[in-house]
Amino acid sequence: MVIVKLGVQTGRHVALDRLYIMLKPTLYAEVQRAVLGDTQGKIDFGGDMARIDAKAQEADQRFQWFRTLQGEHATGSASIKMAKEELRTALADLRDELDRYLATEFGIDVADREAFDHWRQTHQPFHWFIEFYRIIAEGGFDAIIGNPPYVEMKDLKQYKVRGYRCLDAGNLYALVMERCSALGSPSGRQGFIVPVSSVSTERYASLQALLTSHQLYYSSFDDRPSRLFDGLEHIRLTIHLIGPTAQDRPLHSTGYNKWTALERQTLFQRLAYTEATSMLVEGTLPKLSSPHEVSILRKLTQQKAKLSSFYDKAGLHTIYYSRKVGYFLQILNFAPRVLDGQGTLRPPSEFKRIAFASEAEAMVALCCLNSNLFYWFVTVFSDCRHVNKREVDAFSINLRALGTGAHGHRLLELGQLLMVDVERNSSDKVMKFKHDVLTVYMAM
Repeated sequence: MVIVKLGVQTGRHVALDRLYIMLKPTLYAEVQRAVLGDTQGKIDFGGDMARIDAKAQEADQRFQWFRTLQGEHATGSASIKMAKEELRTALADLRDELDRYLATEFGIDVADREAFDHWRQTHQPFHWFIEFYRIIAEGGFDAIIGNPPYVEMKDLKQYKVRGYRCLDAGNLYALVMERCSALGSPSGRQGFIVPVSSVSTERYASLQALLTSHQLYYSSFDDRPSRLFDGLEHIRLTIHLIGPTAQDRPLHSTGYNKWTALERQTLFQRLAYTEATSMLVEGTLPKLSSPHEVSILRKLTQQKAKLSSFYDKAGLHTIYYSRKVGYFLQILNFAPRVLDGQGTLRPPSEFKRIAFASEAEAMVALCCLNSNLFYWFVTVFSDCRHVNKREVDAFSINLRALGTGAHGHRLLELGQLLMVDVERNSSDKVMKFKHDVLTVYMAM
């Protein structure tokens, strides 16, 4: 079994210039696509692919001859030593040819030896099918484990990135996982610890598509009251256990785990996976913990109506929801008062407005969004840090049926009582920020 461990430090303190070896390694098929273009083809006027192909074939012949000799002679024989040296020379020639091609892609004049050597030193091109020729030739690594760097692409200034399907995810860890998918054997195993955004954020849809093309088990962890990595703030994480390529295979997840430091020793032993099907919210893989929760989702799907279908932009009856996720959600029928340092009223930036055509629909919506059902829904589908418009819009509920049903009147009463209680238990709180001091009217 061949295992590669990617031990790149997480967090912001990462030597970005060293990360190039993870970001721009090339497999032979990718070099071919880069030179010749898409499936419609591109004329290789410079003969780049022909030269690369010739050197690759020579390296392959040297490799096959070396393996043949290994089976026929003792390890220390002169013929094996010579074959090994010839293989090294052939791979070095191929490496140089690939380096030259990549340098021209970055606008470097390879005839300028000083400029070419400087590019090599700063970009450190790394070609996996050369450095691990036998492994790649035999299908790839059997196991890959890693904790890729969590670095936003906008913070990478040293080089450009090309040719990745997961570029739109906008974070380096998604590209590392894509690269590892190409390096692994189709029947191999991989494991990664990455942010929970990998399963809960819409911009990671391309990564989610890659993950779900394999057998997948994933578990997600909060950073309160305890966290997987001590010393790192706001790091909610998901552990992905990735199996062989498998189309239409069920996913398996755990719920969103909140745990204390005392539970660390038994945390992983107590994990329970359940079959998870992505439903209701696009761009997410649900964090489900039991068949019971799967059943709840199916019942929500049967509603055949989403909250967004009852919005009325011109409606006069409004509710407001806070984007912050804490131990409870804030859904109100009034906009909380916010004063800046000069005592001037300003709109509450964290609260978003929804308008409805009738007071009854607004009040029923208020009750639904304040329910433990919606809190659970947000936990299953969101990043557990923000309530996004996506989750609010997708919440499956038929307001009209609820408002006119057997419990409609009671829901109106409960909504009104809740808001009276919130008003009674709210007060002004002074909050200091770098840019200003705000006085916020909020529930205590």
